[in-house]
Amino acid sequence: MVSTMPVVRRAHPAVLLVPVAWLAGCFGPAPQGFDSPEPGRRIEAAVRAAERGDRSASRPLISMLDSDDPAARLVAIRALERITGQTLGYDHAAPEGDRRRAVERWMAWEAEQGEPR
Repeated sequence: MVSTMPVVRRAHPAVLLVPVAWLAGCFGPAPQGFDSPEPGRRIEAAVRAAERGDRSASRPLISMLDSDDPAARLVAIRALERITGQTLGYDHAAPEGDRRRAVERWMAWEAEQGEPR
């Protein structure tokens, strides 16, 4: 008996990647570092800033202290501590109100430093 079902052939996976690669190119490269939409990239930027002792990274690191992601907050405060030698009482796991007050202390510290914004 001969089957009357149509034969369905699968496309090679590489063929499917071509439109995806083309489409990704239409939007340009994704922002890297602190401006990346990917949390992992922002964390990598914080680690690099800490390794370099980059005081110019203080503003984005202070912004990371407000993150919803506890890992990002932890990396940010450790980077700030390594760069500045202080935490200003910030605890990445503290309740939101306590963290907010500590972020305000960091913002005041930044303003006192005269760092470019």
